Amino acid sequence: MSVLIARDQGVLSPALVPEQNDLAREQEGAEITIGLVNNMPDPALKATERQFMRLLQAAAGPRRIRFHCFSLPSVARSPEARWHVENEYSDLADLKRRRFDGLIVTGAEPIAPRLDQEPFWRDLTDIIDWAKTNTRSTIWSCLAAHAAVLHLDGAGGSPPNAPASLIARR
Repeated sequence: MSVLIARDQGVLSPALVPEQNDLAREQEGAEITIGLVNNMPDPALKATERQFMRLLQAAAGPRRIRFHCFSLPSVARSPEARWHVENEYSDLADLKRRRFDGLIVTGAEPIAPRLDQEPFWRDLTDIIDWAKTNTRSTIWSCLAAHAAVLHLDGAGGSPPNAPASLIARR
């Protein structure tokens, strides 16, 4: 099994429910397209890419994986991490022009007292809304899981009187 790290390549649009010919292609070892929206803090940025690639390799069997990396532009980055994202990741606008077999979205380091006050909130909720109809499956990891629950269900928000130090660590 091989993992292909892709940038600027077209993707066939999979249906939300695979058709019979899609299932047959997957069983024959066809390619699977996975997007990673990596919003982890700078020290964990590259390690997160590697960890998800290893997990996908282990699970994919004979199938090839085309792996596209993205990051929310509203996540604050050091100059070194920003350079890595700008040179190694696809532009977030490309994500919305494609459909993926699977999408993985990681969280970011919280800085605001409430999740819906984070600088990246609007970008993240756009991804949540887009993923509902443009991927077969989405994994919400870390803080992104809390954001997805809050945005989709209105649940998971911070208790009204919780201290800011507790809220920021969720």
